[in-house]
Amino acid sequence: MSRKGHPVPRSMALGFILLGLVTLLRAQNAPAADDAQSPYHQALFDYKSGHYDDARVAIDEAEKAKPSDLPTEILKARILTELGDFDGGEKVLRPLLTPDGPLEVQLALGDLLLRKRSFNSASKFYDLALQAKPDDPDITLKMIYSRVGASDLLTAAKYASRLKPFDPAVDPLDPKHPGKPSYYFAKAALAQATGKSQEAEDDIQTARTFYGITVTNRYLKTYLEVFASSETAPVSDMTPPPLIKAAPSGAKP
Repeated sequence: MSRKGHPVPRSMALGFILLGLVTLLRAQNAPAADDAQSPYHQALFDYKSGHYDDARVAIDEAEKAKPSDLPTEILKARILTELGDFDGGEKVLRPLLTPDGPLEVQLALGDLLLRKRSFNSASKFYDLALQAKPDDPDITLKMIYSRVGASDLLTAAKYASRLKPFDPAVDPLDPKHPGKPSYYFAKAALAQATGKSQEAEDDIQTARTFYGITVTNRYLKTYLEVFASSETAPVSDMTPPPLIKAAPSGAKP
């Protein structure tokens, strides 16, 4: 590659090649325009944005377009859970259960039962999920919440001992990097359950420091739901701010 006799530096030429490859890969992996505007993706976007009534409308359309589709049914159950229609969510999920999974159904049902405050029942499904993914910090945290909700703090503490704190020495791209604030929310849950509200708030603030507000608020939502009806409920100023609705990007779950 040259212009008027002046050769392009090898590093620059390599940069052009890499840029071209990245652009090509992005184009290949980008969702089709039709997919981005499909009822399912609209429902997914509304669900993740916290606009559950809109998500319910979109997921009903998606179900009509593609009946008996597993991702659609799971998303519908999760939307119903957020709307407080626990019976409707269970009605969707129970027929999907099989002895060997799928894991997504077990987790969705566990989350529904956690929101319903059926803590012992939720634990059973988190236990099944942990058999498939024993090192998953998010599932472990949900198990801790279910045991705290059931006042089984000893078992909750045992599960909490599996989690790891933030480690700045570990490469964030390393698959073994914790990368999630589960450790700090587990500590907060155990502190809150024993009446140590300030300690719980400090743990959550530590999570904010390491992982940022956006990530921490996603975890805070479930944490607040677990303690919402308890006498030691966290203070109201810990409630995450509402999300602002924008156009869907077509991101997949």
